[in-house]
Amino acid sequence: MTTDANGIDTTGPTGRLIHTADLAQNPAPQAIATDTKNEYVFVLQLESQETAERTSGNLILNRFNRQTGGWLDSMQLVGFGHGLALGAEPVGTDTYLWTECGPLRVTTPEDPKDAVAYGTAVTRFKYAKGGVLKADDSALPKFTPPGGSLATGPSYDPTTPAATVTLMHVRGTTRYFTRYGAAKAAVGTWTPIGAPVSITRTQPTATVAPSLPPKPELEKNLSFQGFQTMGDVLYVYQWAKYTEANGTFPGHTLLRRFSWTTGAPIDPEPVVVTSAPGLKRREPEGLAAEIDPATGQARLLFGFSNTVPPDGGARDVTICWYPTEPPVDGVQVLADWEDLTLAEGVRPGAERPRGRLVALAGTTYLQLRGGVSASPGLTKDLRIATLPHRLRPTVTLRHNAPRNNNKGRAICRVEADIHGELWVVGATADNTITWVDLDNVSAVWR
Repeated sequence: MTTDANGIDTTGPTGRLIHTADLAQNPAPQAIATDTKNEYVFVLQLESQETAERTSGNLILNRFNRQTGGWLDSMQLVGFGHGLALGAEPVGTDTYLWTECGPLRVTTPEDPKDAVAYGTAVTRFKYAKGGVLKADDSALPKFTPPGGSLATGPSYDPTTPAATVTLMHVRGTTRYFTRYGAAKAAVGTWTPIGAPVSITRTQPTATVAPSLPPKPELEKNLSFQGFQTMGDVLYVYQWAKYTEANGTFPGHTLLRRFSWTTGAPIDPEPVVVTSAPGLKRREPEGLAAEIDPATGQARLLFGFSNTVPPDGGARDVTICWYPTEPPVDGVQVLADWEDLTLAEGVRPGAERPRGRLVALAGTTYLQLRGGVSASPGLTKDLRIATLPHRLRPTVTLRHNAPRNNNKGRAICRVEADIHGELWVVGATADNTITWVDLDNVSAVWR
């Protein structure tokens, strides 16, 4: 089974919301959420070890512009935990965040340098640009899962008529997931909806995903990377890492689906997520759900972290999404027409250059239209435009395009790279390109 009750086909096409966006600090993203009413994206990350110990539980909450993918601001969460999950709830022009928080539990691994802190309670608070919030603030509301937990975290589902909060908590060797009504939980009434779903905390790769390629060798257990409820489906994000001997990255990104009605897995084994294949590190980080205000379509978001070039210690964040609406006449629009940002010295042609993403028969294409011109003309390979975040590929895209006929040469190549830069390739000093027509560009996009 590939299509679930939400209409999500895990083998189908995916779109992009944010592409290799820089965070406030160097550490990797941990969890993601969106406020579509106020057009924000929120990303949790650990505070840098330059200013806080790994066991401090300090987090940085980043806020991005959902339309442009641009970083806006952040706030600091002191003593909150590891950032296992995140929910964003719009209330007028404000956003309230659901997160884990202290009291903290600090792990005791064999190597003390690997110790980390997890929050054992959950909370809800209003985002404050540049603010500092401490977990021991007496005014901060907290809820601790019954029976206690080794770690916990909440996610928020806005896709149903009455929004819900799902609470994950760890006890012993089991992860428990329990749903609550968001409105009641926000005022301190935590009444479970139905029975919890439980899964074994450590999952041997060979048992859970036997069809994964045996080479290179994988770590014994899957790593938990996030969760999200959408209606009757619980999604669990996991990672089958390569062993250290194989460089750890990128491994295999896995998605598991469970029915809230039965508590049972929907798939016989985890689904391998293939989106954003060109990311070098490609570590899965966080799930979220939203309703796109432009289309009214519910979407499942999933994040990745990547190493910021040139392979330093900093990470960035990429967020992709699964659609829930079926194709219309075999075509699925994943991003509608958007203007490209032209480079200096490049002018639009008779029609301004734009791009969109469409999926046809399971393959996603970047389609361009319009054209560009340059005077006195291009004499070398040159960047002519930058694609919006939603259109940027993670694997270089190439396609031929018509150009001015110069000495019998009437075709050039256009390329879009992982940074979203659109280049024209083929101009020389003795064969100048003065215009390029983009109308026939329809290239496979990944």
